[in-house]
Amino acid sequence: MKKLIVLLSVLSSSALFGFGEKHSSVETKTHVIGQNLEIEVLVKPDAGLHVTKDGPWSVTFTKAPGLNLEMKDGKYVSKSFDEKIPGFKVLAPIDSAAKSGTIAYEVRAFICTDDKKQCYPQQLSGTIAWKKS
Repeated sequence: MKKLIVLLSVLSSSALFGFGEKHSSVETKTHVIGQNLEIEVLVKPDAGLHVTKDGPWSVTFTKAPGLNLEMKDGKYVSKSFDEKIPGFKVLAPIDSAAKSGTIAYEVRAFICTDDKKQCYPQQLSGTIAWKKS
């Protein structure tokens, strides 16, 4: 009985917090534009699935050395989901002394089947390396 309760608890947490199976991936791009770094964080759904805007999307940068982002409590958060790309585009001023850096990110995304009978919250994370040319 204890094992069943623990299993149900783990499954409930996975469903609630999106830690279950991944149904998407992230592609990142960076471009230096003048004294700014344009950062694109794109969500790529697996075959047979699509992105849905029905959910609280966000991208969070937890570390961004060399960039002058407005960090609050050690995080920069954007909820400006661009459905066209689909993902986020952030323009960050580059510190004048910085030549390169690595950004740690987390993305909250929502992926569904075409009929929307099954939707999957996704919590995706990784790093983005950038270099000023």
